[in-house]
Amino acid sequence: MNNPTRLLTSLSALERFTNDALRLKHDPGYLNGFHFNREFLKAAVASTYLETVGDRADSIHLAIEHYPINETVKGIRDSLFSRISALSRKSISDNRDPIMIAFDYTHEDFYGDRDSLWIHGWTGDHGVTGRFSYLTASLVNSDLRLPVISIPSPMGNDMPFEISVILDLLISMLGHIDLLLFDRGFYSKDLIMSMNDRKINYLIFVPKNPQVKDELSFMYESEKKVMLYEFSLYREGRKVEDSVYLAFLKQIFDHRSEEYYDWCFATNSSDIDLDRIIAKYKFRWRIETMFRVQDECRIKTKSKDIRVRYFLFAYEQLVESIWYLFYHEEVSFKKYLMELSDACTVMVNNVERKERTRKQS
Repeated sequence: MNNPTRLLTSLSALERFTNDALRLKHDPGYLNGFHFNREFLKAAVASTYLETVGDRADSIHLAIEHYPINETVKGIRDSLFSRISALSRKSISDNRDPIMIAFDYTHEDFYGDRDSLWIHGWTGDHGVTGRFSYLTASLVNSDLRLPVISIPSPMGNDMPFEISVILDLLISMLGHIDLLLFDRGFYSKDLIMSMNDRKINYLIFVPKNPQVKDELSFMYESEKKVMLYEFSLYREGRKVEDSVYLAFLKQIFDHRSEEYYDWCFATNSSDIDLDRIIAKYKFRWRIETMFRVQDECRIKTKSKDIRVRYFLFAYEQLVESIWYLFYHEEVSFKKYLMELSDACTVMVNNVERKERTRKQS
């Protein structure tokens, strides 16, 4: 790889994200994303703490924590979305496949006292006392697996509302969405009602609850069928009714694992293609690959402040997205990360050396 011009373009995108997210001045005379990139990327390469790679950790924390939490979280979200939208415009416009969006929550382990609404409780296994949680929406199909936007999720989160916030942003970017993909953790009447109101096709993998097991027990091997499931729930003191189609598939052979599996999906489409429904849903699994790659550039922090946690998570996601969009066919993620960090260090060191020389003369 080692193309200085391309690397500088990547660094410029990361610098722009940082400056916009934290409202820093786009001026080399002030500490901003240009300088902070060096520390971020050094920490990412080593998967370590900012404090161990440089002397600007305090300045970085002050910059991230300068504004109120709600303002900063929105600034990070909008800046991340803006950068990925701009960088991916050509890839998305060249894409001819249906636009499928996969949703998933990813988590960061926490080992201290849980005294923040942003830290979800955990079992305590291996010293993990809590987790920070982020809801991510990714564009997935045969050619793309691009994370488009992520938002932090507090305890007691309103999942349908969080998804609606993201969908509003995605529709402004994409114009339309052909299919939404959710795993079993998203299966709920509230989400189904919310998605039905939006009239966007969706697939939700349904847990094998007693109702599903009972229905499957009466089916023969390889049978596929769709049934209408009507339900109700109470909202603001009144009963609300709705419905969803449940697609049942009994003992379907999987060629990869050479095993037979039962499946059940919730969908708002009555004419869903049962022969292709599993293949469509499996595109959602590509989001897991993205999370595994992002884990290779983890920037560690002991901070409980969601502004710090979310900013570093978003920065990592943007680094991974740039690699995927422009470099993944020619170089491994780790090699790309090392070259990007080296180029950034040389560039920032040169600017700082010139500045010291100017002040001394």
